[in-house]
Amino acid sequence: MSTLTAPQNVAEPELTEEERKIWDYYEQEVLRGLESGPPIPFTPEFLVKIREEVEQRLQAKRAGKTA
Repeated sequence: MSTLTAPQNVAEPELTEEERKIWDYYEQEVLRGLESGPPIPFTPEFLVKIREEVEQRLQAKRAGKTA
């Protein structure tokens, strides 16, 4: 089984357990796409988009906890 890694010039921040679960979810989705569909464009823009989606989900989740 292969794993995805960040480009060497991108430092991975310390993640909480909740953040790690979200990243693991995205990793599984990407792996599933690689196995079953056309190639996924692993461009810097693609990685930025994934990171933005994760951050939005975390903010929404945190907002829900404080409300």
